[in-house]
Amino acid sequence: MKTKTLVLIGIAVCAMLVTFLTSPALGSAGYSKIYGNANEDDVLDMRDVTYIKLAIFGKKPATDFADANYDGKISMLDIGQTKLIILGKEKKLTLIDTADRTVTVPRPIERIVATGLPDGVIIPVQLGAADKIVGMSYEAHKYTKTYPSYYPLPDAAPELKDIPNVGSYKDTNMEVIVSLKPNVIFTRGYIADLPDKMQENTGIPVVCICTSPLDADIGVAYRVAGKVLGKEERAEELISYANEKISEVTEVTSEIPGSERPKVYYVFGGSITRTTSSTDRLDMAGGINVAKDLPGFGPTISKDQIILWNPDIILIIGAIPPHSVSIEDVLSDPDLQTVDAVKNHRVYYMLFSPMTLDPAISISVGYYLAKLFHPDKFEDFDVEKESNEIFERFYGVTGFYTKMLDWSDLYRWE
Repeated sequence: MKTKTLVLIGIAVCAMLVTFLTSPALGSAGYSKIYGNANEDDVLDMRDVTYIKLAIFGKKPATDFADANYDGKISMLDIGQTKLIILGKEKKLTLIDTADRTVTVPRPIERIVATGLPDGVIIPVQLGAADKIVGMSYEAHKYTKTYPSYYPLPDAAPELKDIPNVGSYKDTNMEVIVSLKPNVIFTRGYIADLPDKMQENTGIPVVCICTSPLDADIGVAYRVAGKVLGKEERAEELISYANEKISEVTEVTSEIPGSERPKVYYVFGGSITRTTSSTDRLDMAGGINVAKDLPGFGPTISKDQIILWNPDIILIIGAIPPHSVSIEDVLSDPDLQTVDAVKNHRVYYMLFSPMTLDPAISISVGYYLAKLFHPDKFEDFDVEKESNEIFERFYGVTGFYTKMLDWSDLYRWE
């Protein structure tokens, strides 16, 4: 952060504060890592104005976020900027994105380009800003057109299929992006220096809004995007709803002792012996990944290791036919006949896509797994009905999970 120069102001500051502090209570809740949130709590409000005043007079430590206009010094200008942010009238906003980058964006945002995997498209659509997207990545186009059966965008925002393609995440067409004249570029930021290079090459602010697994704070990306787009209320609504739906399952599964949690083995990447150490949806659903301690995203192991683990349930990641590994392939494998999951025919397909970090999809997967793992505890739980409700709340589409079931080989309860 730039070195702060404390500027003593005096009577002019006091006069401004008298006017501001006697006005009606105002505040901007939501994402806290905003320049202007001087006291670094969860709300940007008049307490931050007071804090900046005290910092100017040396009575409070100068925090990074007290430099509301991000000019390297704390002065009366920061009080004015904070007031504008609280009122929603600021012309620019500086914040820290999900990749821990400091970015200044103009306000309001009217045109968005989304690069990389579809987080940058999914979240604006869910927040009600689909009409602001003017370009998106090859990956987003691919998963919109190729896998519409488990990607709600074709139903939620059909107009997006015709917007310009700006190339892949690693090979983005900067000239096309610049020609689209976006106010901001949304991306995931999982390649460390790529967002900064993109911003340098285009001169357009790049904001990372990478969604998180269910075992992390799923709200961060929504709060960042909500603040940038001026959709804070909708972002908080979705975060609250998502946490509520997760709790409906975890209130039950959190009470299940480890001895009663099924041991689960994932078949991943088109081979029985390739797996993944992912645990977030299993944690929600009350299962244990037997491969949770393995390094890497898709390690290959031996069938002897599967036999040694002896999983209670085998999940084949990928529910859309044709299947590179089918349930029948696993059940008929001569080397796995002693495995409990095979003996008891507890082998199932599981939804997977690059969008599984999308809370709407992740939560529906968690519901599905919870009922597979603990049918007695979720006997009256209607996965199809609940999941349809989730997709309707996030995307505004009706009956999407039912449509997905019709397209896929997911297990379907009668």
